[in-house]
Amino acid sequence: MNAPLLHTPRTPIVLTGNDIFRTASLLLYVTLLFHILLLLYSSHLTLARPALFAIGLLPPLLIAAFIRHFRPRNAFLRCESFLLVEMSAATFVIVVLALLDRSAALPMPWLIAVAGIFPLVLSNRIAIGAILILAFLGYRLNAYLGAAVGEWLPNFFATICIGWLALLLSRTLNLNRVALNQARTNERRFNAIARLTRHVFIITDANYHVQFANPAMQEVVGYTPEEIIAGSIRPELHPDDEREHKEKLRYLRDTPHATIFSRHRIRHRDGHWIWLETCGFNMLHDTAINGLVFSIEDITLRKDVELKLQEETALLRSVLDLNPSMIYAKDTEGRFTISNLSFQKRFGFSSEEEMRGRTTYDLCLKMANDEDSRSAEEIADEVQQQDQQIMQSGKPMQDMEMQGFWRNDLDRWFQTSKYPLPDAKGRVIGVLGVTRDITEHKQYESRIAYQALHDMLTGLPNRRHLTNTLQAAMATSRLNQSSLTMLFLDLDFFKSVNDTHGHDFGDKCLIEISRRLVATLPAKDFVARFGGNEFAILTNASLAEAAVKANAVMRAVSERVVIDDVAVKIQTSIGIAQLNADHHAPADLVRDADAAMYQAKERGRNRIEIYDAALQSKSTKHARMDVALRFALERDELSVAWQPKVSLKDGKVKGFELLLRWNNPEYGLISPNEFIPIAEASGMVVPIGMWAMEEACRQLAAWQAKYPKMGNMSVAVNVSMRQLLQTSFFTQVRDILESSGVAPHTVELELTETSAMANPLQTMETLSMLKKLGVRLALDDFGTGYSSLAYLQKLPIDILKIDKTFVHGLDTNQSDVEIIRLMIALAQTLKLQTVAEGLETLVHIDELAKMGCDLGQGYIFSPPLSTAEAETLIGHPHTYALA
Repeated sequence: MNAPLLHTPRTPIVLTGNDIFRTASLLLYVTLLFHILLLLYSSHLTLARPALFAIGLLPPLLIAAFIRHFRPRNAFLRCESFLLVEMSAATFVIVVLALLDRSAALPMPWLIAVAGIFPLVLSNRIAIGAILILAFLGYRLNAYLGAAVGEWLPNFFATICIGWLALLLSRTLNLNRVALNQARTNERRFNAIARLTRHVFIITDANYHVQFANPAMQEVVGYTPEEIIAGSIRPELHPDDEREHKEKLRYLRDTPHATIFSRHRIRHRDGHWIWLETCGFNMLHDTAINGLVFSIEDITLRKDVELKLQEETALLRSVLDLNPSMIYAKDTEGRFTISNLSFQKRFGFSSEEEMRGRTTYDLCLKMANDEDSRSAEEIADEVQQQDQQIMQSGKPMQDMEMQGFWRNDLDRWFQTSKYPLPDAKGRVIGVLGVTRDITEHKQYESRIAYQALHDMLTGLPNRRHLTNTLQAAMATSRLNQSSLTMLFLDLDFFKSVNDTHGHDFGDKCLIEISRRLVATLPAKDFVARFGGNEFAILTNASLAEAAVKANAVMRAVSERVVIDDVAVKIQTSIGIAQLNADHHAPADLVRDADAAMYQAKERGRNRIEIYDAALQSKSTKHARMDVALRFALERDELSVAWQPKVSLKDGKVKGFELLLRWNNPEYGLISPNEFIPIAEASGMVVPIGMWAMEEACRQLAAWQAKYPKMGNMSVAVNVSMRQLLQTSFFTQVRDILESSGVAPHTVELELTETSAMANPLQTMETLSMLKKLGVRLALDDFGTGYSSLAYLQKLPIDILKIDKTFVHGLDTNQSDVEIIRLMIALAQTLKLQTVAEGLETLVHIDELAKMGCDLGQGYIFSPPLSTAEAETLIGHPHTYALA
């Protein structure tokens, strides 16, 4: 129901000068034409050319006036330039008419008419000039026609007066129209505000009878404005508020220009009490209102919030005091305003009141000792400067770790975060600090870091430590243009020592060899146990100097080792490689040093060899790996790992990708990036691929039987180009699915776009048959090959995988961002699921989630897992953090 607003009377039509001009000019030309026709009929005049021309001007003027009268929005007929031409033409017609009739004072009435019409639409200066010109022209014509002064002088002044009055009339009409439009606008604005505002507006007379109420009345108190205005309903005041509120109303009515503010309760139509905040204004003196005006706001929610705020304040106090972290706040002058119990106890205070108002200087002076390395003033100055920087910049400092300042807590570690403390307007009024004791955590971190980077048997740095150190040493060497050389040692026939004397004896030998290596080499050289009976030495030396050190190492190692009255003689083969431009990663230098060591073994062992790229080419190594790979399945050297695929919407694991691992006795753990191309070239990828699929289906079926709640969690298996081109591939996949009993829709076959495009027609036929089996198909490494979008649309794929080369450029390369955005848009168009590979940072997760990517996999979530680890993840679901 719409509430009544202020009555809006019917607005009268206000004419402007332009409206009068349109009618008057038409009448002028009609009467002037009639006069000329009458004159020609009665006088039988013979017209000269000027007269004919003048008479010929009148019809066009009449037509223009006619069009302007009925088409008032015609801009051309209203422009001032045309009006001046029109006025000049009309004046010319009047002058010719006067000369034709030759009657004294004849032109003056017509010129008066022109002077009274055209100033209605001309600008002030032009209108005044036109009036004066018309008056002067009338005078000259009457003088020419011989009229007496008494005949033309009154008309002369009449021309000026009528023109001036027309000018004033036009201005007055325009001002009235502007004022009326403004009044209409103000009235519409008031009505709109009154209708749309959530505040209640009421106007009453001196007896408090409501004269006006806006629609918000019904929303606030439940009664319609009509019911309130009719007086049939008077909302009930709360008994506790009635007396005070009525006293304020009487004061408002009896005091001219008074204002009141009141908070009181009124019973809603539904029966419950609501809190209202009322502002009243005495406007009985204002004739336009002649009443009392009230602005009323429903503050029930605010009152509830105030009560809840009191409860939350008490809760916050409890949370602060029960928190083991030390929490405090300071004002802009560095004085403590808030502190919890942990903070108070740390500095020997018993309450917040005792702490409030003190500064960092007070606390430092209280805690400092004479034996401390830094004075209390120095520590306080540093803390105060830090706080000022945070307050001035408005930026927090988070997770700052530092040791204790004072003698009695130098062995303790603390983590502090400080934040600018804003007021309600966003102005920084202090700093908030949270400090916690992380001593145990730091000690645990130190133990873990040491264990992660050192060999537990010998205490030497391990392979990971070597890789990290080598990475930094390579960068430093290139920056300083210095030599960097690696010595790679492998103890000859050490397996026979273990076999003969036992592994415990072998471990003791390794410990002794490690001690000799460290003792033989300068302290600046880096010695690491690479693994098993292999050691690596990193030194800033030339090849000649490295050879000298290698000989010293060989002599030290070859000395007899006596353990528990058992003496053995151990020898070593050493390979040497020097950093060069071809070494882009630590693994490159390790590889060459390892290759040189194998040259030493091949040439008789117990010798030193310097890496020779010509003798140890990649093709040789690949050939040897090719041979070894042919026996990998038979020797059970291949294994599988499982990398989780995580939803970028909720962090839950949705499946795994099966990854191959090859652990060769000669080469150790070989990366798939290294042996898969060899398998592709040799054709071994076909049996290896089918073995991987069998393993994936067998294990997945076992998991599905053991963990029914894993639902549609899938396993993805890579499929090579050679497999796709095998005519028996479909049959083999079908047989594996049937024999394993796995649910087909939980098996994903990943093929690269290069393999998919090798033979598009055969590929699409094979994939279509696979789809009928129920397996899902994924296109891997999308964007790195040369696939045709026409074929892509036809391929029966379900999943599009975004290559890690694009993902790694998300936070550095805008072109990679745009490429990924286009890939995801393409996938969404084709209704494909998207999976991004190689996620390593939270930035990758955030950007891909914003673009709409469905799943992600990478080290930010988890490295490839063993079968047992993957099963643990299935049996105990884990949600990964996405931010």
